[in-house]
Amino acid sequence: MGKMLRRAAVSTVALVAATTAAVGTGGAQASASTVIALGNTYSAGVYSAPNAGSAKVGVPDLHPGDSVAVNCWTAGGSVGNFGNVWYHAFQEIYGGAPYQQVGGWVFAPYVDGAAAFHNNWIPKCP
Repeated sequence: MGKMLRRAAVSTVALVAATTAAVGTGGAQASASTVIALGNTYSAGVYSAPNAGSAKVGVPDLHPGDSVAVNCWTAGGSVGNFGNVWYHAFQEIYGGAPYQQVGGWVFAPYVDGAAAFHNNWIPKCP
């Protein structure tokens, strides 16, 4: 079972890497990308703009155990006292199931505590 889960994870990462170059990001193109698994604390919606007041484009929300492929960050609307960093999402992966292509924004603190932003794993969006 462990081998099968590792193969699925490697396949998911390979799929994301293969599609990164082909996916248009609606003005938020960047060369780096990373797949982030949501932790055990928050769920995250995928929005049409980097603001929780905008329309959701990803359905359903991402929950702990799901993953999201992101390629850049931007400052957007603040959520509570968590800050204003948003990641541009281009794929959602639900519990290892086939991914969904999206073009939207996820609130970084709810995804990974904004670690990809703080550790410079992804660039600022153009």
